[in-house]
Amino acid sequence: MKFLHAIITIILAVFFVLMVTFRLVDGSFEAAGERMDRLTGVTASEMSDVADSVAETTGAVVDDIADGPDE
Repeated sequence: MKFLHAIITIILAVFFVLMVTFRLVDGSFEAAGERMDRLTGVTASEMSDVADSVAETTGAVVDDIADGPDE
């Protein structure tokens, strides 16, 4: 549980630092929000691709286990 809490805290801290940095660079929170939306959109797309790959691999492993031992 402490590990999960640490991960969430780190993610929130990084998000906060990025928003403040973008705010200082772009001059407004509106522009910083738009920039963050573009950044997280790219990240979400990449994460979706990885999740699809993991799901396919997991399905293959489950099918291999379900068909019995290999001899």
